[in-house]
Amino acid sequence: MDSAFPNLIWNQQGHVGVLKLNNPKMLNALSMALQKDLMGFLPQLNEMQDLRVVILTGEGKAFCAGGDLKAFCSRYDRYKERGGLRPVYSNQVAMALLDVQVPIIAAVNGHAVGGGLTMALISDLRIASDNARFGAAFVKVGICPEYGSSFFLSRVVGVTKASEMVLTARSIDAREALDIRLVSEVVPEEQLMDRAHALAHEIAQLPPFAVKMAKRVLRHGLESTLQQAMAYEELNETLCFSTADHKEAVSAFLEKRKPEFIGY
Repeated sequence: MDSAFPNLIWNQQGHVGVLKLNNPKMLNALSMALQKDLMGFLPQLNEMQDLRVVILTGEGKAFCAGGDLKAFCSRYDRYKERGGLRPVYSNQVAMALLDVQVPIIAAVNGHAVGGGLTMALISDLRIASDNARFGAAFVKVGICPEYGSSFFLSRVVGVTKASEMVLTARSIDAREALDIRLVSEVVPEEQLMDRAHALAHEIAQLPPFAVKMAKRVLRHGLESTLQQAMAYEELNETLCFSTADHKEAVSAFLEKRKPEFIGY
């Protein structure tokens, strides 16, 4: 990883990249330094031409423990010193994660709490180790849902379960997360990254432009009427039909051979 982003670890092999949050002493809490690194690095992913899938995970025992609580206290003290006024809160980290064009697999290797839970929710796929825990603990520290969790959580687990998680601030284990479909798989801790890589390679062998467009239309559909969704599908499908990879995919299927995709 570039020394400009010391709170992140990036490793890419072939078409798959692994992005680790690298603040293990604080359980990868979202310190201002980590947030700054994420906002600086995430946009660069869209410039990596050979990148097709990102695995997002945490270094050490946690995925992400949410906000930096000590920073919360010191920030409040500074606000009081200047009359209680503070800048408007920004969801810039979440927006940067949302703007990543390739699929993101969250490999949840421990606690995913608050903003850490939401980073997993923003990801396209979520798998968890059997020691993972999830918590929408916003109200426990006197704040409300952030990073888009008010949008994603109820759509993933339903309004009733989302309300229970948020209003009680109770954390759940990996098995309950699987039961409520917060994650799609739970695997033993030592198998988590192997499973994440297997899933990533399954996606990476598909036509990359079509995969990006598929992600785009699914996200668009979350906040669209049926007519809007179908109109957007038509536009993106027209683009896909025009690609060399579309022809290659069909030809390879008909000729019973392995396709070779070029990305457009």
